Amino acid sequence: MQALDPHAMPQRIRDKNAGFDDPETTRLYLACDQSVDWDPHDPRLDPLIDDLDAWEIKHERDSSRPGLLKLVSSQISEASPAWQRILDALAHRAKQRQPSGHDS
Repeated sequence: MQALDPHAMPQRIRDKNAGFDDPETTRLYLACDQSVDWDPHDPRLDPLIDDLDAWEIKHERDSSRPGLLKLVSSQISEASPAWQRILDALAHRAKQRQPSGHDS
């Protein structure tokens, strides 16, 4: 990440560290870390997806807090089929929540 956008790193580090002040964010972050090596069909992914989606919904209006998925980093998904499933499911859910007429 440093090589891709070196100027963004200090803020990303501050954002990530600030997220650990919230116990729920910390719990989810640790669960995400554990899930990296899971099979994409592991039944533990479904409740994790539900928890991540609920967290995103709860915090979507809080512009001072970056989304948990940004904290975790979508780059993991390239190396983790489980994380690809998580990100795909969350993107699908977010799209379903959009008012009709919005494609992005």
